[in-house]
Amino acid sequence: MTQPPYTPPVDFLDLLLDAVCVVDPEGRFVYVSAASEQIFGYRPDEMMGRIIFDFVHPDDIDLTRNSAEHVMATGSIRQVENRYIRKDGSIVHIMWTARWLTGDKLRIGVARDITQRRHNEAVQAALYAISEASHTAANLDDLHGQLHSIVNALGIPAFHDSNSQSESDRNHWQLIATQISEALSRRQLFDRLKYVAQYDPLTGLPNRELLSDRIRTTLARARRQQTSFALLFIDLNGFKRVNDSLGHAAGDQLLQHVAHRLTQSLRESDTAARLGGDEFVILVERISERHRAQDVADKLHNAFDKPFLVDGIELDIVPSIGVAVYPYDGEDEFCLLKHADNAMYTAKGRERCR
Repeated sequence: MTQPPYTPPVDFLDLLLDAVCVVDPEGRFVYVSAASEQIFGYRPDEMMGRIIFDFVHPDDIDLTRNSAEHVMATGSIRQVENRYIRKDGSIVHIMWTARWLTGDKLRIGVARDITQRRHNEAVQAALYAISEASHTAANLDDLHGQLHSIVNALGIPAFHDSNSQSESDRNHWQLIATQISEALSRRQLFDRLKYVAQYDPLTGLPNRELLSDRIRTTLARARRQQTSFALLFIDLNGFKRVNDSLGHAAGDQLLQHVAHRLTQSLRESDTAARLGGDEFVILVERISERHRAQDVADKLHNAFDKPFLVDGIELDIVPSIGVAVYPYDGEDEFCLLKHADNAMYTAKGRERCR
């Protein structure tokens, strides 16, 4: 048997900004105040007689059903939130206060639109997350990915959906766009400063600071795993003559060519670094036997067999290479570098005698 429409005792409910809704035990609207059109987008007559779940956001149906059962079991409920789908397809966030009318067997609820508040909170959380990501992202690509996820998680009308945006929504997107721009600028600046601090500007190879950091990391791993690694100290014989005869610009080109040839001769796990001038150090990770370090040195020697072409001039450059192997030639960074440096000078002496 269909229950007759419920008529409230007074008619001033239509003056309220919050919507007053009355629902029967089956979940059908039997009364909706005039504010429903402002909040839900539907006129009261479009909602009455229909099931509330026709309007509830699909993801909130279980929550809404549980809340209704709680009201009927306990008599009332306060400040419970869920989402409804407005007539235009947009999402509205509702905060409910409801009571069960035992004698009438009806639920009466007051619906307050808190969509703007939820949007404000989401934007504030996004702004904080963007700022945090700019400091914690591993690199610029990682930051782009995090920013994409943050923006996608925002529950406000999309920035390109101008028809469903309010003035507040447009202001929110402007804030977010500004914050993203600043985050990207900060990260780009940080990456540039980090690059300058860790890489040689001429050759693009790691500098002394980054090499030292990698040696310490490799040393800690070698101690823990009881493995070996090698350091190769390289000096270019005759480099000063190139600078004196052809000029520093030619010398710089030669260093760039040498850096490229060194990196092409190494595994990806190894590191070629420039200490300064014509001095380079190679960090060779995880060598199985001590003589393998000399095999790498021989390979690098062979890489210099072909002349370097600088300003149309072929330059025959011979490197002097000194080798130090952990733990045989030293057990810390200083001792290993000193041993490799001394071995390099010994090799240079042999080159002069040839």
